[in-house]
This record gives sequence, C-alpha cells and structure tokens, in this order.
Amino acid sequence: MAAAVKDKDIVFIAVPGLAFRETLKNIAPFISGQSIVSLTKGMEKDTFAMMSDIIKDELPEVNFGVMSGPNLAIEIMKNMPSATVIASESEPLRHAVQAALHSAFFRVFASDDVKGVELGGALKNIYAIAMGMAAAYDVGENTKAMILTRALAEMSRFGVEAGANPLTFLGLSGVGDLYATCSSELSRNYRIGNMLGRGMSIEAAVKKLGQTAEGVNTIQQVHEKATKEGIYMPITHALYAVIYEDKAALGVALHLMEAGFRSDVEFVMAHDHSNAALTAQMKTSSDSTDDESGDTDSK
Repeated sequence: MAAAVKDKDIVFIAVPGLAFRETLKNIAPFISGQSIVSLTKGMEKDTFAMMSDIIKDELPEVNFGVMSGPNLAIEIMKNMPSATVIASESEPLRHAVQAALHSAFFRVFASDDVKGVELGGALKNIYAIAMGMAAAYDVGENTKAMILTRALAEMSRFGVEAGANPLTFLGLSGVGDLYATCSSELSRNYRIGNMLGRGMSIEAAVKKLGQTAEGVNTIQQVHEKATKEGIYMPITHALYAVIYEDKAALGVALHLMEAGFRSDVEFVMAHDHSNAALTAQMKTSSDSTDDESGDTDSK
C-alpha cells in the first residue's frame, strides 16, 4: 500500500464502495500532500455518504476530485475510444488529471460540479437494473426510451435536491453513463436486473454475478432518502418494492404506467400545474360528452 501511495502526485482510488472508507484509513499514514481522485461509483451503505464525503471525513486536508462517465472497463482496455469526466473544485487538479490520462483513445473532460458528477455515476446503476429487468421481458424500443428518459428525470430531480447542477446530468457522467450502463450486457447492474427479471432472487443473482453491483445498495439508499425528503422517484421506489418487498415486477410496472399525470421535461413546467390543467381538460371533455349524450337522449 505504501509503495502505491508514497511519492505520488495523484492517487486514484478504484475499490468497491464498501471498501472505500477502509482504504482511505489504510493509506492515511502515507498521505503527505498527494491529491486523491475517486473512481468509485456508489454510496456508502447506511450513511448515504458519497465517496467525496468520505474523503472529506477521513482525509480532510487533501485536495480531491471524482471521476465518472461511460467507462466500461473492458472497452477501455481494448483501446476503444472513450471519455470520462474529472470533477473537482480545484482547477489545477482538473488540469493535472486531464494531462495524466489523455490519449488518442481516451478523452478527459472537466467539471466543477463534484456532487452532480458523483451522483450521475451512482444513480445510473439503479436504472441499469431496471433496464436489465425490462430486457428480460423482451420490451420494445419505445419502452426502453421511456425508461431512459424518465430515469434521467429522476436523476436530475434527486441531484438538484442534493445541491447538484441539473445540467450536469446532460453530460458524460449523466446521460452518457446512463446510456452505456443501461444498454450493455457488460454492465454488472444490467446483468443483475436481467437475472431478477427472469425470476431469480436478489441473493442468487448477486452470487451468480460474483462481482459488486453497486446499484443494489444504491436502490435501498436512494429509496430511503427520497421517501424521507419527499423526492418523487417512482422507478426507484418500484425497484425497491420488487427487490426488498418481493412484489411482482409486472404488477409494479403496470402501477407505474397508471400513475398520475406529469409534465415532460424537469424544471420547465410545474408538475402541479400540468396535472391540474390536464385534469380540468379531461373533466371538460367528459362533461361535454355527457351533454351531447343528454341532447341525443332528449331528441
């Protein structure tokens, strides 16, 4: 551990979320001015702490950043053109990471929205599980597109409540990572969802996967946080019901489709206004139909 950390300018941490805090504790004695960059996508179990929060807890004096994006490891190892985002409040650190990692096959873009980039990488795992489950039911392209866009709405809605910039979710760490994770069988979370959709229990699916799927923990964390804070996260709540409450996936999906009215794009038109306007329109249409029916009867 000491050899990997001592006398380095930047230390990249790429371990499962469950081991992140312990890893920082282990390297703490060897930190003497290095910058820390987290590559871990997820949340700490039971605390809702992001990796940046844990860095601030364990190494409060260090300069830090987080990296996230559509970065399927196998493709990067094969030198398939890819890109990622380094987010940090430190401009020198952003530039240093870009200079260190940039290549003909790998581009590094910069952001100062640490919370947004980190949440994008964590939240998309939820929807990869949803997409894997949907694929098990052999859904069409319309359904996949609906899941992706409503997932993006949930991500940005949750992110804003956490202090993130909603525009961050339109970048590589948001919609980019969401698309890659939700459309590839290389994604661990997608595979977990697909096994769940085929009737396997969560315990059996995790055991068969044999790897960490951060989305399983993230669903529980975000469900509890959103419920407590009153954040509208219907897909997340539906997945929680299927995985942790043993609800039938098809029944939960039908309930989602029958849920109330919403406006389309987040932060453009108030949902309450949209709901009220559509309800009034439907009532007017219904009253008009009743009147015409009455006129016909009277004749």
